[in-house]
Amino acid sequence: MRLAATADASCTQCHANLRTTGEPTRYVRDIENFGSGHPEFAALRPSAADPGTIKLNHAVHLKKNLKGPNGEPVQLDCDDCHRPPTSAQPLRFGSATGMPVSIAQKSDLPIAISARAYMAPVTYAKHCVACHGLQFDKRFTESAPHDTPQVIHTFLVQKFQQYIATHPAELREVGPDRTLPQKPLPVTVRVLTREQWVAERVSESEELLWRKTCKQCHALSIPTDGGLPTLAKSNITVRWMPHANFNHERHQLLKCAECHAAALTSHETADILLPGIATCEKCHHSGSDSAEVRCFECHTYHDWTKQKEVKGSLTLSGVGRGE
Repeated sequence: MRLAATADASCTQCHANLRTTGEPTRYVRDIENFGSGHPEFAALRPSAADPGTIKLNHAVHLKKNLKGPNGEPVQLDCDDCHRPPTSAQPLRFGSATGMPVSIAQKSDLPIAISARAYMAPVTYAKHCVACHGLQFDKRFTESAPHDTPQVIHTFLVQKFQQYIATHPAELREVGPDRTLPQKPLPVTVRVLTREQWVAERVSESEELLWRKTCKQCHALSIPTDGGLPTLAKSNITVRWMPHANFNHERHQLLKCAECHAAALTSHETADILLPGIATCEKCHHSGSDSAEVRCFECHTYHDWTKQKEVKGSLTLSGVGRGE
């Protein structure tokens, strides 16, 4: 028997008629059951907004013949990016190296919840790197690190310093042949110091990264004085419903789009693609053919973050006698 499987009356004895003696309530005062009177999930109400700053177009990523690694067409599926943290299946376009054992270690997820209940956060190194490289100069095959502008700047300076030390001939730059019909222009030649050459190459690479590559996904603020840009924090929401429980593993036989249908046509980063209460009610409703619909299915009432350590006082002999 599940001790948590209490009757709705245990909840509705208060939540069916919530009143205050002071200011007006800011929450729904009359909730008797899930099928009627339950408000839309807070994350989907008109006042809700996605705090994330990462730019992502779901519709584009799910279209057919999307350009993938090496220019080959691919068809992405939801689980190419969204998986439980303990999934053992290899990623097609990333690396599973270092995937955490439990997402609860990095977020506000209750430790008591299965590590397969929620999806692990999407990261560049695990899910994006194969298609979205950070190339910065044709002289190098490797990409810039996916890190802060300060780290990237230091990396670029070191790479170009190492390169020009073994390719000193490139310090002599011959300008492009811009000869026009009936108006020849002289070819220009420049001889740069190593410091000048490195500074120019770093500037060119950063111009590409800041204004094109990085800006495709990140919100950057680029100063006019030539300094390094500042990046807005990603603010990706790990768990949209912190006061309710949901388990993806128990719903894994359903296609992802059955609940997240809006993802197929979503073009805006700010779209919150959670299923609304109407989607849940297709299965969770009253009647004999319904999935569980009582309050305890989604809501908990013990706050385990307030759990205190207990100093044992019982003895084995006492426990054996029921004392």
